[in-house]
Parts: sequence; C-alpha cells; structure tokens
Amino acid sequence: MNESSLEALGAIGIVGCGAAGRTLGRAIAAVGGNVVAVASRTREHAEALAGHIPGCRVLATPSDLAAASDLIILAVPDDAIVMLAQDIRWQPGNRVFHLSGASGARALTAAGEQGAAIAALHPLMTFTVAQAEMPIEAILARLRGCVWAMETSNDTFRASLLTLVSALGGRAIHLDENDRVPYHISAVLVANYVVTLMAAAATLWESFGADASLAREALLPLLRASVENLATMESTAALTGPVARGDLGTLSAHLDWLTAHTHAGEEMEALRDAYMALARLAVPLAEAKGTLSPDRAESIRGLLEEPRNEE
Repeated sequence: MNESSLEALGAIGIVGCGAAGRTLGRAIAAVGGNVVAVASRTREHAEALAGHIPGCRVLATPSDLAAASDLIILAVPDDAIVMLAQDIRWQPGNRVFHLSGASGARALTAAGEQGAAIAALHPLMTFTVAQAEMPIEAILARLRGCVWAMETSNDTFRASLLTLVSALGGRAIHLDENDRVPYHISAVLVANYVVTLMAAAATLWESFGADASLAREALLPLLRASVENLATMESTAALTGPVARGDLGTLSAHLDWLTAHTHAGEEMEALRDAYMALARLAVPLAEAKGTLSPDRAESIRGLLEEPRNEE
C-alpha cells in the first residue's frame, strides 16, 4: 500500500490521545495518512503524539480540530462519544468515526444531523500506554492482520475506511447495529477475561507460598502454548485438561478445594463459580473432540450442577 492511496482521506484529526489514539495516530501517519491535528483533555498526551508526527498541531478544542480536518477519529471512552458528538461544531464535508467496539455509528447521530458522514470502526486489538511508545515498526507489526469492525451507511465513507484499514495491513468485517453486543462480548472474553483468569490463577499460587512473579513466569508459557495451538487447530482439538479427559475425580477435587476456601472472601467464591461455568462451556467442546462419552459428559454436567458443601 503506497502513501498516495491515503491522499483521498484528506487532513486527519484525532480527538483523544490515550493509548489507542496515540498508537493509531502514529501508525496512520507512518503509512502515509496526513495527520494534521490532535486534541485531548490531557495536553501533554496530545503533545506527546504530535511530537511523533511532523507537521501535526495540538489544537485547543475538538471543534477547532473539526474545522482543521476532513477525517476525524474519536479515540475517546465509550461514555464520552455521544456527548462529544453533540458538543463539536461540525463542518460541511467532515467525516467522523469512533473506535468503540460496544457502540455503533448511532452514537454519532448528532454529527450526522449537522451533515457529517458517520461511522464506527473498531480495531480488534488491545492498546496500552507502553505500546503507544513502542518503535513504529513494532506498532505496525502489532496491527498487521488486525480485524476492524466497520459500520456505516455511507458507501463513499466505507470505501475510504477500507483504504485506511488496508494501509494498516488489516481486514474489515461489516457489522449491523444489532451485531455490536455479541461482537463486543467476544472481544471482552478473549482480551479482558483471559487477563482476569491469569491474575486469578497467579493468586492460587499464593496458597502454596509462591509469589506472583514466579506464578506469572510459570504460567505464561502455558498460556502461550494454548494460544499457539489455537493458531494452528480448531478449538476442539486444542482443548486439553480434565473435562476433555472426562476426569471426574480431578474435577471433583478442584471443586472441593475451591469450595473449602470460599471463606477466604468473595473473590474465591467468584473463582469457584467461574471455574464451574467455564467447565460447563468446555463439556460440548470435549464432546465434539470425541474424547468424552455421552455418559461421562452427563456425569460431569451433574457434578457441575451439584450444590457444593461449604462446611
């Protein structure tokens, strides 16, 4: 993708210079996007992003940015999108999209009512402050292959967004408004709750005297191996563990231990409930894998439905 392919996007402005805004702003500029202005509630964040992009200015308000830009990216928290769309003075010919996975293009209705073309474009990727400061080559490598969830009713704007996604090495999927919630739940399960489960797993190591750093060091290779398996095989083939083996004794021991330690607080009780819920989700995978007989699957389901004795 050569830089000239992005010329049709015009002048690009970014509102919000947190982890996502800074990462994507640098990436878009690096592949030839004409990022001319940034604005942020935290001026030092805006200055940090502008410092990476020759010719980019820090503007005082989002309305100033809309006046200086053709394409505006709202890289702000989900709850701020609607109000921001209402507060900005949009210009004729403005095109604007937000990066939220949970909200659709409807969140920008106020901008559309003022004549702006509107869209939602969510990169299925995690963003951190540390990532925003990585070398640009590392940022582009991280984004390469990323899927972007797009929603817009404007065909011309859709074509422009496809050009942008392609320039970043990604690919787009098209969502309707009603698709947003299940799409975003899937992202939360994979990104947020895998991190949550890792933290919970590390906490269990404290019960036998190991510290969190050792737990992380020990568990990360296991997590990486699971991810690598998923990259080369179906979920049914990648599934291992006591449910896949139909190991009732191990499952019962796990549940008994978790139940016996619920007195340690709400977090341990929540972990027991999460373990049972995840095990129930694993049963049909194990059945599809072919390692779990119908009788053993029924026994596991029964075990997971039994009330646990907390004495």
